[in-house]
Amino acid sequence: MGKENIAGIHNYCDRWCERCFFTSRCAVYAEEGDLPTEQLNMKNKAFWERLGDNFSKAKNLLEQAAQHYGVDLDAAQDEIEESQKKKKQIRDESRHHPISQLSLQYSELARQWLKTQPGMLDRLNTLKTELTLGVQSHEGAKEETVIIKDGLAVIQWYSTFIHVKLMRALMGKLDDDGWEDENGFQRDFDGSAKIALIAIERSMQAWMGLFEILSDKEDDFLKILSLLEKLKTLTKEEFPKAEAFVRPGFDEN
Repeated sequence: MGKENIAGIHNYCDRWCERCFFTSRCAVYAEEGDLPTEQLNMKNKAFWERLGDNFSKAKNLLEQAAQHYGVDLDAAQDEIEESQKKKKQIRDESRHHPISQLSLQYSELARQWLKTQPGMLDRLNTLKTELTLGVQSHEGAKEETVIIKDGLAVIQWYSTFIHVKLMRALMGKLDDDGWEDENGFQRDFDGSAKIALIAIERSMQAWMGLFEILSDKEDDFLKILSLLEKLKTLTKEEFPKAEAFVRPGFDEN
Protein backbone atom coordinates (compact mmCIF):
# COMPACT_ATOMS: atom_id res chain seq x y z
CA MET A 1 0.00 0.00 0.00
CA GLY A 2 1.37 3.44 -0.92
CA LYS A 3 1.97 6.22 1.55
CA GLU A 4 -0.70 8.84 2.14
CA ASN A 5 -0.60 12.13 0.26
CA ILE A 6 1.20 15.00 1.94
CA ALA A 7 -1.36 17.74 2.54
CA GLY A 8 -0.52 21.02 0.82
CA ILE A 9 2.78 19.83 -0.67
CA HIS A 10 1.83 21.23 -4.09
CA ASN A 11 1.45 24.75 -2.72
CA TYR A 12 5.17 25.17 -2.08
CA CYS A 13 6.82 23.15 -4.85
CA ASP A 14 8.26 24.32 -8.16
CA ARG A 15 5.75 22.25 -10.20
CA TRP A 16 8.61 20.43 -11.93
CA CYS A 17 7.05 17.00 -11.50
CA GLU A 18 9.64 15.23 -13.67
CA ARG A 19 12.31 16.08 -11.08
CA CYS A 20 10.25 15.56 -7.94
CA PHE A 21 10.58 12.64 -5.49
CA PHE A 22 7.12 13.23 -4.00
CA THR A 23 4.82 12.71 -7.00
CA SER A 24 3.46 9.50 -5.44
CA ARG A 25 2.30 11.53 -2.43
CA CYS A 26 0.91 14.57 -4.26
CA ALA A 27 -2.84 14.92 -4.86
CA VAL A 28 -2.32 17.40 -7.70
CA TYR A 29 0.04 15.04 -9.52
CA ALA A 30 -2.46 12.21 -9.06
CA GLU A 31 -5.05 14.46 -10.70
CA GLU A 32 -2.85 15.75 -13.53
CA GLY A 33 -0.07 13.18 -13.88
CA ASP A 34 -1.87 10.99 -16.40
CA LEU A 35 -3.44 13.82 -18.40
CA PRO A 36 -2.50 14.07 -22.08
CA THR A 37 0.13 16.71 -22.85
CA GLU A 38 -2.34 18.84 -24.80
CA GLN A 39 -4.52 19.21 -21.68
CA LEU A 40 -1.58 20.67 -19.76
CA ASN A 41 -0.63 23.20 -22.44
CA MET A 42 -2.27 26.62 -21.98
CA LYS A 43 -1.97 27.24 -25.73
CA ASN A 44 -4.03 24.17 -26.54
CA LYS A 45 -7.83 24.10 -26.79
CA ALA A 46 -7.93 20.91 -24.71
CA PHE A 47 -6.40 22.78 -21.75
CA TRP A 48 -9.23 25.31 -21.67
CA GLU A 49 -11.86 22.64 -22.17
CA ARG A 50 -10.48 20.76 -19.16
CA LEU A 51 -10.39 23.99 -17.15
CA GLY A 52 -14.01 24.69 -18.09
CA ASP A 53 -15.02 21.21 -16.95
CA ASN A 54 -13.27 21.75 -13.61
CA PHE A 55 -15.05 25.07 -13.08
CA SER A 56 -18.35 23.42 -13.91
CA LYS A 57 -17.71 20.65 -11.37
CA ALA A 58 -16.69 23.21 -8.74
CA LYS A 59 -19.85 25.22 -9.35
CA ASN A 60 -22.03 22.14 -8.95
CA LEU A 61 -20.28 21.19 -5.70
CA LEU A 62 -20.72 24.74 -4.39
CA GLU A 63 -24.42 24.76 -5.20
CA GLN A 64 -24.91 21.37 -3.54
CA ALA A 65 -23.05 22.50 -0.42
CA ALA A 66 -25.05 25.75 -0.26
CA GLN A 67 -28.31 23.85 -0.52
CA HIS A 68 -27.21 21.37 2.15
CA TYR A 69 -26.23 24.08 4.65
CA GLY A 70 -29.04 26.47 3.75
CA VAL A 71 -26.82 29.19 2.32
CA ASP A 72 -28.42 31.74 -0.02
CA LEU A 73 -25.84 32.24 -2.77
CA ASP A 74 -27.73 35.22 -4.21
CA ALA A 75 -27.59 37.00 -0.86
CA ALA A 76 -23.87 36.34 -0.67
CA GLN A 77 -23.28 37.94 -4.09
CA ASP A 78 -22.64 41.40 -2.60
CA GLU A 79 -19.96 39.97 -0.32
CA ILE A 80 -18.40 38.13 -3.26
CA GLU A 81 -18.28 41.30 -5.34
CA GLU A 82 -16.70 43.23 -2.46
CA SER A 83 -14.14 40.47 -2.02
CA GLN A 84 -13.30 40.55 -5.74
CA LYS A 85 -12.89 44.33 -5.57
CA LYS A 86 -10.47 43.97 -2.65
CA LYS A 87 -8.48 41.29 -4.49
CA LYS A 88 -8.18 43.54 -7.52
CA GLN A 89 -6.83 46.36 -5.35
CA ILE A 90 -4.31 43.98 -3.77
CA ARG A 91 -3.27 42.65 -7.18
CA ASP A 92 -2.78 46.15 -8.54
CA GLU A 93 -0.73 47.18 -5.51
CA SER A 94 1.39 44.04 -5.77
CA ARG A 95 2.13 44.69 -9.43
CA HIS A 96 3.66 48.05 -8.54
CA HIS A 97 5.85 46.62 -5.80
CA PRO A 98 9.63 46.77 -6.57
CA ILE A 99 9.90 42.98 -6.16
CA SER A 100 7.16 42.42 -8.71
CA GLN A 101 8.69 44.90 -11.14
CA LEU A 102 12.16 43.39 -10.77
CA SER A 103 10.99 39.79 -11.16
CA LEU A 104 9.00 40.75 -14.24
CA GLN A 105 12.09 42.44 -15.63
CA TYR A 106 14.09 39.27 -15.04
CA SER A 107 11.41 37.16 -16.72
CA GLU A 108 11.60 39.30 -19.85
CA LEU A 109 15.41 39.38 -19.80
CA ALA A 110 15.60 35.60 -19.48
CA ARG A 111 13.03 35.14 -22.24
CA GLN A 112 14.98 37.35 -24.61
CA TRP A 113 18.25 35.58 -23.82
CA LEU A 114 16.73 32.14 -24.31
CA LYS A 115 15.30 33.28 -27.61
CA THR A 116 18.71 34.26 -29.03
CA GLN A 117 21.17 32.38 -26.77
CA PRO A 118 24.09 34.63 -27.82
CA GLY A 119 27.32 32.71 -28.33
CA MET A 120 25.78 29.32 -27.59
CA LEU A 121 25.73 28.03 -31.17
CA ASP A 122 29.32 29.13 -31.71
CA ARG A 123 30.40 27.34 -28.53
CA LEU A 124 28.65 24.12 -29.54
CA ASN A 125 30.32 24.24 -32.96
CA THR A 126 33.69 24.85 -31.31
CA LEU A 127 33.06 21.97 -28.94
CA LYS A 128 32.26 19.71 -31.89
CA THR A 129 35.47 20.77 -33.66
CA GLU A 130 37.58 20.26 -30.51
CA LEU A 131 36.10 16.79 -30.13
CA THR A 132 36.89 15.94 -33.76
CA LEU A 133 40.48 17.18 -33.45
CA GLY A 134 41.00 15.40 -30.17
CA VAL A 135 41.52 18.64 -28.26
CA GLN A 136 38.50 17.87 -26.13
CA SER A 137 37.86 14.42 -24.61
CA HIS A 138 34.54 12.66 -25.02
CA GLU A 139 34.07 12.80 -21.25
CA GLY A 140 34.81 16.53 -21.17
CA ALA A 141 32.50 17.23 -24.09
CA LYS A 142 29.72 15.18 -22.48
CA GLU A 143 30.11 17.03 -19.18
CA GLU A 144 29.96 20.43 -20.85
CA THR A 145 26.95 19.39 -22.93
CA VAL A 146 25.12 18.29 -19.76
CA ILE A 147 25.87 21.64 -18.09
CA ILE A 148 24.49 23.50 -21.10
CA LYS A 149 21.39 21.32 -21.44
CA ASP A 150 20.54 21.37 -17.74
CA GLY A 151 21.33 25.07 -17.40
CA LEU A 152 18.99 25.99 -20.23
CA ALA A 153 16.26 23.74 -18.82
CA VAL A 154 16.49 25.32 -15.34
CA ILE A 155 16.50 28.87 -16.68
CA GLN A 156 13.55 28.14 -18.94
CA TRP A 157 11.52 26.48 -16.18
CA TYR A 158 11.94 29.25 -13.63
CA SER A 159 11.90 32.22 -16.01
CA THR A 160 8.24 33.02 -15.31
CA PHE A 161 7.77 30.88 -12.19
CA ILE A 162 9.74 33.31 -10.00
CA HIS A 163 7.49 36.25 -10.85
CA VAL A 164 4.30 34.23 -10.36
CA LYS A 165 5.34 32.97 -6.92
CA LEU A 166 6.55 36.37 -5.77
CA MET A 167 3.27 37.92 -6.86
CA ARG A 168 1.44 35.26 -4.82
CA ALA A 169 3.63 36.06 -1.83
CA LEU A 170 3.10 39.82 -2.14
CA MET A 171 -0.65 39.48 -2.53
CA GLY A 172 -0.80 37.09 0.41
CA LYS A 173 1.10 39.50 2.63
CA LEU A 174 -1.14 42.42 1.67
CA ASP A 175 -4.22 40.32 2.38
CA ASP A 176 -2.87 38.93 5.66
CA ASP A 177 -5.11 39.47 8.71
CA GLY A 178 -2.54 38.13 11.17
CA TRP A 179 -4.58 35.07 12.14
CA GLU A 180 -1.93 32.49 11.14
CA ASP A 181 0.85 34.22 13.04
CA GLU A 182 -1.29 34.85 16.13
CA ASN A 183 -2.33 31.19 16.30
CA GLY A 184 1.12 29.69 15.81
CA PHE A 185 0.77 28.70 12.17
CA GLN A 186 3.18 29.36 9.35
CA ARG A 187 2.13 32.11 6.99
CA ASP A 188 1.27 30.92 3.52
CA PHE A 189 2.94 33.88 1.81
CA ASP A 190 6.25 32.97 3.47
CA GLY A 191 6.00 29.56 1.80
CA SER A 192 5.49 31.16 -1.60
CA ALA A 193 8.43 33.48 -0.98
CA LYS A 194 10.62 30.53 0.03
CA ILE A 195 10.05 28.54 -3.15
CA ALA A 196 10.67 31.73 -5.13
CA LEU A 197 14.00 32.16 -3.32
CA ILE A 198 14.88 28.55 -4.10
CA ALA A 199 14.03 29.13 -7.77
CA ILE A 200 16.18 32.29 -7.79
CA GLU A 201 19.14 30.42 -6.29
CA ARG A 202 18.82 27.53 -8.76
CA SER A 203 18.55 29.99 -11.64
CA MET A 204 21.69 31.79 -10.48
CA GLN A 205 23.59 28.51 -10.36
CA ALA A 206 22.42 27.69 -13.89
CA TRP A 207 23.48 31.11 -15.20
CA MET A 208 26.88 30.79 -13.53
CA GLY A 209 27.34 27.37 -15.12
CA LEU A 210 26.71 28.84 -18.57
CA PHE A 211 28.92 31.83 -17.74
CA GLU A 212 31.88 29.50 -17.17
CA ILE A 213 31.34 28.10 -20.66
CA LEU A 214 30.62 31.42 -22.37
CA SER A 215 33.03 33.62 -20.45
CA ASP A 216 33.33 36.07 -23.36
CA LYS A 217 29.69 37.06 -22.74
CA GLU A 218 30.54 38.47 -19.34
CA ASP A 219 28.42 41.62 -19.64
CA ASP A 220 25.25 39.66 -20.43
CA PHE A 221 25.68 37.23 -17.56
CA LEU A 222 26.73 39.80 -14.97
CA LYS A 223 23.67 41.90 -15.78
CA ILE A 224 21.38 38.95 -15.25
CA LEU A 225 23.17 37.69 -12.13
CA SER A 226 23.21 41.12 -10.51
CA LEU A 227 19.48 41.48 -11.15
CA LEU A 228 18.80 38.10 -9.52
CA GLU A 229 21.06 38.96 -6.58
CA LYS A 230 19.15 42.19 -6.02
CA LEU A 231 15.83 40.36 -6.31
CA LYS A 232 16.99 37.77 -3.76
CA THR A 233 18.06 40.49 -1.33
CA LEU A 234 14.79 42.41 -1.63
CA THR A 235 12.76 39.23 -1.20
CA LYS A 236 14.60 38.27 1.97
CA GLU A 237 14.07 41.77 3.36
CA GLU A 238 10.35 41.75 2.50
CA PHE A 239 9.83 38.21 3.82
CA PRO A 240 12.32 37.74 6.69
CA LYS A 241 10.66 34.49 7.85
CA ALA A 242 10.53 32.88 4.41
CA GLU A 243 13.69 30.80 4.68
CA ALA A 244 12.53 29.35 8.02
CA PHE A 245 9.23 28.18 6.48
CA VAL A 246 8.96 24.39 6.64
CA ARG A 247 7.46 23.12 3.41
CA PRO A 248 5.38 19.93 3.83
CA GLY A 249 7.43 16.96 2.69
CA PHE A 250 10.37 18.87 1.28
CA ASP A 251 11.72 20.35 4.51
CA GLU A 252 10.60 17.64 6.90
CA ASN A 253 12.66 14.68 8.13
